[in-house]
Amino acid sequence: MPIGSYAELKDGELWLRALVGAPDGSQLVRGERRGPAEQAEALGISLAEELLDNGAREILAAVYDGEAPR
Repeated sequence: MPIGSYAELKDGELWLRALVGAPDGSQLVRGERRGPAEQAEALGISLAEELLDNGAREILAAVYDGEAPR
């Protein structure tokens, strides 16, 4: 199952990017957040919530419940 994340810090600004994909490639959910490095935890939580709300929750549930095609 494709899951990835990347963080870049430049001049005090944090740029987070993440994705979750279905094992068969039929779905891909991506998101990103930018903000002050001091807010790293809040940015990460916000990004995770966005991914889950936009389809990652269903992808992960199918994989962990054994329903996703491999």
